[in-house]
Amino acid sequence: MKRASLLIMGLGDLGGYALEFLAREPRMPRIVTADINEDWGIRKTNSAIAGASQMNLYPEIEFIPLDVFDIDKTANILQEIEPTVIYNSMSLQSWWVITRLPEKAYKAIDEARYGPWFPMHFVPAYKLMQAVKKSGVKAKVVNAAFPDLVNPVLAKRGLSPVVGIGNVDNIATMMRIVAAKLFEVPLRAVTVYVVCHHFLSYYASRFGNSAGSPYYLKIMVDDKDMTDKIDPNELFTHLTGIGRRPGSTHAHPVVAASVCRIVKGILFDTKELAHAPGPNGLLGGYPIRLSAEGADVHLPQDLTLEKAIEINKRGQVYDGIESIEEDGTVVITDKSADLFKKFLDFDCKRYRVEECEQKYHELDEKFKKWGAELTTAD
Repeated sequence: MKRASLLIMGLGDLGGYALEFLAREPRMPRIVTADINEDWGIRKTNSAIAGASQMNLYPEIEFIPLDVFDIDKTANILQEIEPTVIYNSMSLQSWWVITRLPEKAYKAIDEARYGPWFPMHFVPAYKLMQAVKKSGVKAKVVNAAFPDLVNPVLAKRGLSPVVGIGNVDNIATMMRIVAAKLFEVPLRAVTVYVVCHHFLSYYASRFGNSAGSPYYLKIMVDDKDMTDKIDPNELFTHLTGIGRRPGSTHAHPVVAASVCRIVKGILFDTKELAHAPGPNGLLGGYPIRLSAEGADVHLPQDLTLEKAIEINKRGQVYDGIESIEEDGTVVITDKSADLFKKFLDFDCKRYRVEECEQKYHELDEKFKKWGAELTTAD
């Protein structure tokens, strides 16, 4: 029986936090880290080893330089490592980059929401999943790159990761904290079931309301249903009060904790309840049950899978996503497409899978040009 192992692809801010946390898990099997930037990858890996050793933990971790755009080489390396779980933390433009723009420009482009940035997150994940298929390894892939949308598009091509991380998990965690405070019970006594698209997690945590985005919520205290005992609008309001926490990259420790729970749930077959986006190629976020087989949607009895999917289909529109076609083409809403045309002179109305790499290069160039013009204007 082959030895269990974890491969972490991408050691940026989020991937780096996840590595640091996982390196401090005494039960962790071998970890292999990979990044296109060899010097940075070695530094981040050494940091995790050093930090763990300060706590008298000595994980087996090694770094390999890897460019996922070289699908054949990636496939060969996967065959050599034979990872049990692959965690993908790669992106061509992190979500927080636009927050570094001048405030007026950031707020303007942010109105287009997350959907139009799809190629930035999709392309590395698409390359990775092609390499996984080519390698023949049976690794369970956990994807951090906009899994609400990327996972279902990959599923249309028979390449879906088993699950995503964060997003719905982030807001579910904060809802538990707020509910525990309001009901004056220990946090461990509270269980929530949440179904929602990425947008709700993003928006409600910042502005204290749903903006009309659909969702499902059930709150349990021990074995008692307490959902009707609280106004959901009050709960959302308290997310920015009782439940306020740091934003931007300062939120990454919480997101990395979601990574750790999901990775460990699969590695250690925990059978625990969690939340995650994109389980088994579904769009949006759901309650899940983790196991060595991956993640299965785990809904309360009063909610069908069909209804949960419909909630997420309606919710994706708030993220600027009109639909996902049968071949994986992503159709962006007119509002979001018009904003990208206005500010970036970029056509994002339809993203066909085969065109996404070209679209990424064009979007990257035009966004950087716009950013430079803003700096010059200031």
